[in-house]
Amino acid sequence: MNNDRIKAVFFDAADTLFHIKGGVGNVYWDVSRQYGADSAPEKIEKAFIKAFKSAPPLAFSDVSQNDRKIYEKKWWYDVVKTVFLEVGFFENFDSYFDELFETFRSKAWELFPETKEVLSCLKGKGLTLGIISNFDSRIYDVCTNLGIIGYFDSFIISSEAGYAKPCSEIFTLALNRNGVSPSQSIHIGDSLEYDFYGARSVGIRALLLDKRGKYKTRNDVDRIENLAEVIVFVSEG
Repeated sequence: MNNDRIKAVFFDAADTLFHIKGGVGNVYWDVSRQYGADSAPEKIEKAFIKAFKSAPPLAFSDVSQNDRKIYEKKWWYDVVKTVFLEVGFFENFDSYFDELFETFRSKAWELFPETKEVLSCLKGKGLTLGIISNFDSRIYDVCTNLGIIGYFDSFIISSEAGYAKPCSEIFTLALNRNGVSPSQSIHIGDSLEYDFYGARSVGIRALLLDKRGKYKTRNDVDRIENLAEVIVFVSEG
């Protein structure tokens, strides 16, 4: 850390502030079995990881708000269809997808236990808080339902920005929108590539949320294992 005072703290969203209850495989399976699907959560999760990684960036530039929502849903339709083409397709898939899509607008998510306390503490210090995430416009509903939307001064999401992490442009957009320099900012996320190296590519101080200690032996990575640890970094800054 250098001597510039921290003015802004940016967060990744999923798996940093909140996570999927029971995991993506369980949620996909729980909804799909109502439509006669015959697979297992473990197989679904494995297929999802593969489909998600191979999908193009969730980023749409120069489109209207209404068109963006259409593109977002189509993007997810393609991902989910790819999953079930691998694990077993079934009739009424379109109806299933519509229900699944809405499930991920609300009840699929839950906060990590420390999230609200951390956000409240940082906000109490007068810091600007923002989200930088490869998410779609449902994030506003997710954060509203989880009771955290009021903590944030900005939402920079890939589907609106036209850029997805780890592209430097999405981080630069967050800096410009909040009127802060890289050295006055911290970004926290759970992805080494997308969050840690993405933020560092524009000079933002980066912290990797490494809950399972996967990168514990890496001396070149500033890491925390609990979101509450960011408060110490802010105080030191």
